[in-house]
Amino acid sequence: MKFQTIRYIFREGFLYFFRNKLMGLASCAIITAALIILGVFALLLSNIDTNLRLLGEKPQIRIYCRYDLDDADVFALEDEIRAEPGIREFEFIAKDEAFLRAKELLGEDAGMLDGLGPDFLPVSFIVRLDEPDMVEAFVQKVAAMGAVEKVDYPKRAIDFIAGISGWVKAFGFAIACIPMLFAVFIISNTIRIAVFERNSEIGIMRYIGATEQLIRWPFVVEGVLIGALGALVAYFLTGFGYSIVEGSFNSGVAAISGDFVSLAPIGSVSAQLLALDLLFGVFIGAIGSAQAIQKHLRA
Repeated sequence: MKFQTIRYIFREGFLYFFRNKLMGLASCAIITAALIILGVFALLLSNIDTNLRLLGEKPQIRIYCRYDLDDADVFALEDEIRAEPGIREFEFIAKDEAFLRAKELLGEDAGMLDGLGPDFLPVSFIVRLDEPDMVEAFVQKVAAMGAVEKVDYPKRAIDFIAGISGWVKAFGFAIACIPMLFAVFIISNTIRIAVFERNSEIGIMRYIGATEQLIRWPFVVEGVLIGALGALVAYFLTGFGYSIVEGSFNSGVAAISGDFVSLAPIGSVSAQLLALDLLFGVFIGAIGSAQAIQKHLRA
């Protein structure tokens, strides 16, 4: 394709866009609404995956020894646990250290421990595994050891987040598809109006031998412009709203939960959000335009 032809296609596409400002803005609004819904669910899924990964990186398993164990028994249990495969990190928490951590955790209420010593606390181990999938089998094996009093790990939280992830994906896709279909319909009607207004000109172009590609592509460019504009508006609105929610959540809920669950900062997800909005916005605009002009050319 010659440079003059490409320049003609883009020039006409921009002209078509500005000639149909009212319908073009309506199409942009529909695309913006569709992409905001899609962006919200995409951000939700991204944060679910991020928190699942962070849960896998945090201390997953805390093993408490029986209170009546002497030092020799504790060291024997430690050697037995360390011999298990798949352990990435192993931390020994003596009674004195556990007592200091309890004071730090209580903060202003640390006075409750006055008069008590570390002897009432058990020795414990904090274990990290190479793979989160190994946790269940490891916990069952360690819990069956006679010197182990109790094993704690965030099973319910991990299972809950993993379980809702699939439902959120399915629900988000279904909800996002509805306004996207409306967007394709609106853009298709916008292009049909433009085609109708230029019907005589298109007829002359076809009469003098203009190819279907030369007729079609300016309308596709118009649809792409509509989609790209709607995508940019959706990106800025979604990003602005997310930054407000992220700041409030991380300073409130996440602080209370000890960063057990937090939202990713806007800077780490903005590039993915922009790419998603532009990809779907341009795709919707191009499909709607191509569908409308194709029907006219077949007539």
